Amino acid sequence: MIYGCEGLTKRYGPLTVLDGVSLSFPAGACVAVMAPSGGGKTTLFRLLAGLETPDEGRILGFDRARVSMVFQEDRLCEHLSPVTNVALVQAKPDRAAVRRELASVLPSDCLDRPVSTLSGGMKRRTAIVRAVLAPSDVLLLDEPFTGLDEETRGRVIRYVRQRQNGRLLLMTTHIREEALALGAEIIGL
Repeated sequence: MIYGCEGLTKRYGPLTVLDGVSLSFPAGACVAVMAPSGGGKTTLFRLLAGLETPDEGRILGFDRARVSMVFQEDRLCEHLSPVTNVALVQAKPDRAAVRRELASVLPSDCLDRPVSTLSGGMKRRTAIVRAVLAPSDVLLLDEPFTGLDEETRGRVIRYVRQRQNGRLLLMTTHIREEALALGAEIIGL
């Protein structure tokens, strides 16, 4: 399966954010999309995920895929625990397995607390685990490692890479070292 876009253009009023973008990604690839702030990376991901409609061009393959996404905002249910937040995206949640996955990137004493009591970095890791464990063919990670210290970032990058499981993994980042640590092919927008 090949995923991508052809001639993708997106405008917001007079502002053209993407102008004739054509990209192709084979299933199972790991790709980092890099561009300056305001360069259209988030808009591209929102289009690929079907959350926005292009003004011109077409999107290929994503409409037939199960897409899981980490947004720039964590988008967690603040009153629920990390375990419950992750279990929500699973058809048949195995809470013990979810707990083990979360414990690989989070301190175990925070797994049952409301997300609202967690630090920003802990919330970020919860959002990443939720996206990785959601049944999907494609992982879209929009600046996923923002707010993580260097040691934690390395552990979470390894976690994501080890659980790619043949899915297409696309991420946006401003930090080249993150893309290289993930083993991603780097493309510019």
